[in-house]
Amino acid sequence: MADLRFQYFSVAVRDLEAGVKRYEQFFGLKPVGEVNTQRWGFKGIMLGTDDGPVLEMIQPERDDSALLRFMNMRQGDAYPNGEGLYLVGLQVADLEAMVQRIESAGGRIAREADSPNSAWVHPLSNGNVFVELNRMPAE
Repeated sequence: MADLRFQYFSVAVRDLEAGVKRYEQFFGLKPVGEVNTQRWGFKGIMLGTDDGPVLEMIQPERDDSALLRFMNMRQGDAYPNGEGLYLVGLQVADLEAMVQRIESAGGRIAREADSPNSAWVHPLSNGNVFVELNRMPAE
């Protein structure tokens, strides 16, 4: 088993229905889950193929969500409506060792008591890329 593997990536959109339709038409991806509301103020749906999910499409639902702040901050010619890649999700074999490695190299980590199997690398300490680290499930 690899110590680190790609899990999914999140794309931020202003209109979830239109975004899903575009990814279906352009790439042949289809919903592989239900639209769900997250405690972080957005709703999303996983898109993928018969092999499983590859992309989480997310839309802000609350004015106080970090996702909406992020989209508003980067809105401009390069990112119309602030839409685009928001987060890269990775699975790691040893979450605590990875967190320690990142912090010792100067990275900023966020943790939440409600998510003991996850940690997040703050984008300002990682070249503007927000990374979610998730403990690999036991096989």
